[in-house]
Amino acid sequence: MSTTSIRHRGESAGRDVRYAWLSVLLLPFAFGLAFLVGEGLIGLLGYPVGGADSNAPLWAILVATIPALLVFYVPAVVSAWFARRAASRGDRRGWLPAVLLGIVSLAFIGLNVLAGLGYEAYLG
Repeated sequence: MSTTSIRHRGESAGRDVRYAWLSVLLLPFAFGLAFLVGEGLIGLLGYPVGGADSNAPLWAILVATIPALLVFYVPAVVSAWFARRAASRGDRRGWLPAVLLGIVSLAFIGLNVLAGLGYEAYLG
């Protein structure tokens, strides 16, 4: 006698939607880790951490900022992956958290670019 497991199509799609929403909970951790990565890398390169009086060259700023932004974008990628999985099984509800996290991540990147260009005084 053999045993087989039968997966229902709707159950796995619902699970993927739930995981897409749960990936939103990764955002505060990603923010903290991105902050540590960015500040840690600029500190390891020997430049003062934080403050407007930092005279770090552009290459050092990019070396510290790009990995930090990639770390911050991880929850959006995870959510989009689960949303795509759920959509392939017929449930498109997972795209809402994926799109929300994508917007938050792009806004964070935009704010960092504007701050890097010297517009932090105009941001509020």
